Amino acid sequence: MGGLAAWLLIQFPPENGKQEETPTPPIVRVAQVEMQSKRLHVHSQGQVVAHTEIDLVTEVSGRIIDTSPVFVSGGYFNKGDVLVTIDPADYDLRVAQAQAQVREARHLLMREEAEAAQAHDEWKHLGQGDPGPLSQHIPQLQEMRAKLAAAEAALKYARQLRQRTRIRAPFDGRVRSHNTGIGQYVTQGNVLGVIYSSDYAEVRLPVNTRDLAFIDVPDTLVADEENSKRMPRVVLAAEYQGEKRFWQGRIVRSEGVIDRNTGMLMLVARIPDPFLRTSSSPQSGEDRLSRLTNTTTLPVGLFVEALIQGRRFDRLVILPTSVVFKDDQVAVVDQQDRLHLRTVRLLKREHGQAIIQAGLTAGERVLLSGLLQPVEGMQVTPELPNTNDQASGDSHP
Repeated sequence: MGGLAAWLLIQFPPENGKQEETPTPPIVRVAQVEMQSKRLHVHSQGQVVAHTEIDLVTEVSGRIIDTSPVFVSGGYFNKGDVLVTIDPADYDLRVAQAQAQVREARHLLMREEAEAAQAHDEWKHLGQGDPGPLSQHIPQLQEMRAKLAAAEAALKYARQLRQRTRIRAPFDGRVRSHNTGIGQYVTQGNVLGVIYSSDYAEVRLPVNTRDLAFIDVPDTLVADEENSKRMPRVVLAAEYQGEKRFWQGRIVRSEGVIDRNTGMLMLVARIPDPFLRTSSSPQSGEDRLSRLTNTTTLPVGLFVEALIQGRRFDRLVILPTSVVFKDDQVAVVDQQDRLHLRTVRLLKREHGQAIIQAGLTAGERVLLSGLLQPVEGMQVTPELPNTNDQASGDSHP
């Protein structure tokens, strides 16, 4: 037995120390770079305001004898509707007096013209040369014509004052407030109420100057309908009437001044027919789209979230934001399965995604997860995630 043990020791001598084990490269998850096209939208928020809002004021003095049934807070009216009527009796008298003065001035002019014609005939009959201006009653005629012109102007003014006793709506719109009633005496310049237009509403949307690269910003008012169709669309959203509501419009202009405190530029969005008062079928593409989308009235004063349609960019790489390290670096795995840190041009971060414009090539592998601190040149064992895992982007390196 002892001899067998000795033979075994001779045949299989013990090893001197432990043999060093080669470390196994860590298993990491990678994503293969694919180029994509994407339209980058811009988010903002604002408050709905009327396109035009004015004080309804009196241009004449008098006692109010009638108000329109629609001249109440929230009432709708059309352009030309009589909203308030002031007693016209005094102004009717002024018109009558002005008419009498015109008739008198015409009579005096006709008499002076007759006398001038008679004086001309008498001078011609006497044959004493050319008559002078006084002989022809020229100064008198000029005076009578001036008096007639003044009387006619006074009549025109009296009629204008008479027309102003009926205060009409200058546009289609709605009443915000009114502060008058029948029997009240008003003087010129009194505010009878506040009204605003209903043709379209506007929303001032603050946009960060960095986001201006993603949208086409008009510098001036877009008055031409054909040009307005090319302006960025805007989708507004808000909780209204117990539900999430949506409205659609377009950016029509920028205010052109960057706020010194916030660094924001104000863009103005226009929403046509916010109260759905247009009964006929719209003709333009924009209005058709708006009527299909805007099935609920858009009240003035409502706070809304806005999504501004952005430009479409090509050859973008979209990855989870977690793959981008400090200084906009990502870890790329080469053909030898080694890591390399590379700086990329990051266009935007949104909704948990990093949108990369440059720095990566289609087919390259980018580290998704598996390492807390990637090291340049580190050997790894890459694994491509399944489609669902890669799409979710819920991992962190």
